[in-house]
Amino acid sequence: MADPLSAAFAALADPTRRAILALLLEDDMAVTDVADGFEISLAAVSKHLGVLARAGLITQERRGRVVWCKLEPDALREASVWMQAFGQFDGVDMDALEALLDDMEGPPDARPDDPPDLLGTLLSRETAVWEALACGDAAADRAALASGFLGIYPDGFAGRDDHVGQLARGPTVAEFHLDRARITPLGPDRAALSYHARFRRVGAEVEEAMWVTSVWQRDGDGWINLLSQDTPARG
Repeated sequence: MADPLSAAFAALADPTRRAILALLLEDDMAVTDVADGFEISLAAVSKHLGVLARAGLITQERRGRVVWCKLEPDALREASVWMQAFGQFDGVDMDALEALLDDMEGPPDARPDDPPDLLGTLLSRETAVWEALACGDAAADRAALASGFLGIYPDGFAGRDDHVGQLARGPTVAEFHLDRARITPLGPDRAALSYHARFRRVGAEVEEAMWVTSVWQRDGDGWINLLSQDTPARG
């Protein structure tokens, strides 16, 4: 289990989750109302909310038949206290935080010459692939992968049809967490995303871990996955 600070910073690495926090700065919101502000599925938004909740940045509670989300600024204050140890940061100013989150949202498809935004953009794309595996969404999985996609796994190679075909019987991943992400630009329209993944397969009780490197290429207004290599990790 990641420590609270690592969980908070990992949650903030994703632009969609930062946008959700910006919404919740205004007021508590129902999950469905949060989802209305994004062009992704309700299931995908729920996954993001789960990450924020596990990081302690929000809480969720059921009021009747509706699940409501509430910002928990104390988790951000803990991060601020940690940073104050370096003598360079003041306590959290919630007005300044709102402005910062608005700035951090950025355009949905940042150019590769802006590495911080590129990291958030590609991590969001990678998260969407995992969400497709968790939701059993074969169409979303196929849309994220190039026609010539190559997967390099411990048991051999796999193409796009192989990757999508595993969802024929439904979701393959019960839960997942991505962290320690870093980006390597490979040119004006291509970059490699490397990260650590912890996940549990559907029907399994034991959590697995691996290091993943995936190569993404700009495709029109978005990005498409060209290659992904998985390396088993010790934890």
